[in-house]
Amino acid sequence: MSGRRAVAVDVQASAIRLEPQDNEGRSSLYYNFNDGGLESMVQGYRSALLKHEDYNALCQCETLQDVKMYLQTNTSYGDPPFLQDVATLDATVIKEKAHDMLVKEFNELREWSDPPLSTFLDFITYDYMITNVLKLIQGARNNRDTLDLITRMHPLGKFEGMGAIMADCSTIDAIYDTMTILELPIMKFFQQESDRVEFESDQSSMEYVHAVFKKQYLEAFYNLCQDIGGTTWETMKEILEFEADRTVIGLTRNCFGNKDIKPGLDRSRLFPNFGTLVDWHGRIADCDDDESLRAILGDEKGGLHHWRNLVTGGGGGLGESSSSASAMENKFTDMSIELNRCSMSRSFHYGVFYSWLKLREQELSNLFWICACIEMKTRDRIREFSEIFPSN
Repeated sequence: MSGRRAVAVDVQASAIRLEPQDNEGRSSLYYNFNDGGLESMVQGYRSALLKHEDYNALCQCETLQDVKMYLQTNTSYGDPPFLQDVATLDATVIKEKAHDMLVKEFNELREWSDPPLSTFLDFITYDYMITNVLKLIQGARNNRDTLDLITRMHPLGKFEGMGAIMADCSTIDAIYDTMTILELPIMKFFQQESDRVEFESDQSSMEYVHAVFKKQYLEAFYNLCQDIGGTTWETMKEILEFEADRTVIGLTRNCFGNKDIKPGLDRSRLFPNFGTLVDWHGRIADCDDDESLRAILGDEKGGLHHWRNLVTGGGGGLGESSSSASAMENKFTDMSIELNRCSMSRSFHYGVFYSWLKLREQELSNLFWICACIEMKTRDRIREFSEIFPSN
């Protein structure tokens, strides 16, 4: 039953565009005329995501050849067959080929879109561009091979001049100067005087560099969605506030014992200035162990009921005897999946594009996990992944 994915229609008619009367009044007529065709495509992609029965079948496969056969026969991965030219199968190759399909689909959406949707889609790619730049900085610090760096670059975050940066820049200062000359869009996330990272020393904490990028990026994306307004703002506000809170908790835990980012002011200035935890940033910034962080997030009188499951729920969590970074990340993943599923259940907003991409990336992660377990013969752990549409 190949071809579950909806057939793309000609959406190039967007050369003629209706204009909204105001940011708050992006009517369904306006949205449908300008962006409805692309949203229909994405909703078709969403309906093609792997379901519970697909995961059951994949987990029962004995070999990667069986996985290939099932995907190409029973899912959208068979239209066109994404592994037909692969001679030797392994988990990494399967994930890379599936990822190539995702990148192609997303780039097509970008090519066919017009502002403000195209601006929104560009902002999604900035997160991947930041990831690539951080890899360049880390590579420069560790004298990594250029070819090795290229293979680790996320395709949605690639940009013109990347080759020149990797070939000609041997220090972090040089990378920064080159990116400034290239006028990369993410450089604006470094141009806030109060948060500008100083690259004079190659000993700058990578956690600090990442935190500065992430803070400025999330705040700019948040402001963009607010400017777009309507259902896009309503949906993305909740998603981005979750991501901001996730960043605060993750940064706090990663900085335990980090002398470059001390508790208090040094840490709080790196927190995004929005989110459900914003009123507790000062207290969270002073935490220097899991116990103190858990006391804040788990306080029944603190109004943070939505975070209590992270620190007190079953299955491992912050501060529990079975806690670990992976256990907490699994809970974050489940929360993110739920938010993005809810986003895609609504219509006439740009959040569906963001949420589809995130859900699809989760699917690729699940697929890689299953294939890796089959490949390494660790079938006892094959179901340790987060389904997008779990059974009731």
